[in-house]
Amino acid sequence: MFGSKDRFLADLVQKGYLNTPKSEILQAIAESGNWQEFEEWRISTITEFNIGTEKFQNEDWFRVIVKCDYEFSCVCPTIERAIEMAGMYQQLIMNLFTQVGWPSWASISSVKP
Repeated sequence: MFGSKDRFLADLVQKGYLNTPKSEILQAIAESGNWQEFEEWRISTITEFNIGTEKFQNEDWFRVIVKCDYEFSCVCPTIERAIEMAGMYQQLIMNLFTQVGWPSWASISSVKP
């Protein structure tokens, strides 16, 4: 789309998905203002997903927060884009863990100082 030959992040979007249907996410947002889900993707490793609404440029947009030691957030104009970004952030977190470890580690090669 933007002329970059590096497809890493674009490929993460294609791999990412949420287990919850869009209709359930929208229903939770309508009822409580926020959808939240927790997904365990390895033993005792749980990602927290949140999608809610907030004002951005005087319009209702969707705030996405995905965290599992790393934390990523953005605002999106549509629920479809919010779901894409949440899935991409989950894939990014898993790739960061397997390639560079958690940010709470002492360094890339050592868990403890």
